[in-house]
This record gives sequence, C-alpha cells and structure tokens, in this order.
Amino acid sequence: MAIAFDGRNKELRELRPEEIGGKTDKYSWDQTNWEIRCQVPVDPETTKHDIRCQIGRKHLLLSVFDEDILNGSLFDSVDSEESSWTLERCNDKFPPKLEIHISLKKELESQGRHHWSCIVKGEQKIDVDWLGPPIKVVHPGDLETLRRIGETSEDPALPFCNMRENQKKSALHGATDEAAAFNAKHSTASTTWEL
Repeated sequence: MAIAFDGRNKELRELRPEEIGGKTDKYSWDQTNWEIRCQVPVDPETTKHDIRCQIGRKHLLLSVFDEDILNGSLFDSVDSEESSWTLERCNDKFPPKLEIHISLKKELESQGRHHWSCIVKGEQKIDVDWLGPPIKVVHPGDLETLRRIGETSEDPALPFCNMRENQKKSALHGATDEAAAFNAKHSTASTTWEL
C-alpha cells in the first residue's frame, strides 16, 4: 500500500499504482511499493521467439524483432529471481491485441518521493517529489515490522525498515498531524512514521 500526503485535500491517502507511473510512445508502467509493472504493446504476429528479455539485478534488456524497447541500467536494484515477463493476449478480437507484461520485484521498498522516477536510467522520468516524505503505516500487531523498525532505527548503516532512501536519516521523526488523521480514519490502532 502506497500512502502519500495529498496537498490539495490536506490529507493522507492511499495511491493507485497508475498514479505513480508513466507512459512513453513504446510502453506504459506503474508501480507499488514493492513492484514495477510495465506493459509493452506489440504487433499481433509477435511470438515469444521474437522477444528477447533479460532481467538482471541492475540491468534490463527488452527487444522485439531485434529493436530495443528498454535497454540499460535500472533505476534501482531488483530481485531478478522474482521478476518475470509474459506475452499476453488482451482481447478476443482478430487480430488480437498483444502486450508484453514485465513484473520487476524491487529489492527495497520505495515510499513517497523515493519511488522510482523511471524504469531504466535515461528514459523519460516522472515527478515523484509531489509524493512527499516516505510514510510507513504499521499495525501494532505486525511484530515483524515493529522489530525491523527497532533494528534499523538503531543502526544507521541499515536502510530504514528495508526501504529505499535517497539520503539516510539518523532518527525517526514523530507522526505528523496528517498521519494521525489518516490513522484515525483507517484504523483505531496503528502507528505512522514520517522519514
């Protein structure tokens, strides 16, 4: 669940994945805190043998009919074992609408302005600054996350709660008024930290 402070309505709200993604002339993409999803429309006669897709920890190559669609260093690291691609038929019409669907599992969770601004470096970027600081909503019964918060807040060498950060913060900031309002609206017992 991605949470951001909505400056227009002055409240915290849950984001839809398509709100933190983009579209180019060759593909569209969106993201959650843990995943990047990319959709690439291809010609109806495309088969899996016409596609070359290599997903590495820090590099992505996608070419169709020997034309590079994405080729370069990823914005951040992914778990290549958990990442995948498929060729999907998106309708029952003739000729069929086909898309390549790529799912990239992020190594580190991203939140707020630390979300990916592009898939491959050098590609068109989206603005993620409007998302504000990372916000982590934790239910008091989620003992694993609470344990991780304790560990990572004591050791500045560890990423906070396994989240991607642009700059390490040395201490937790208290919950903001907006975070408290969100918690009151969505749960009677949860804790929110703003990094």
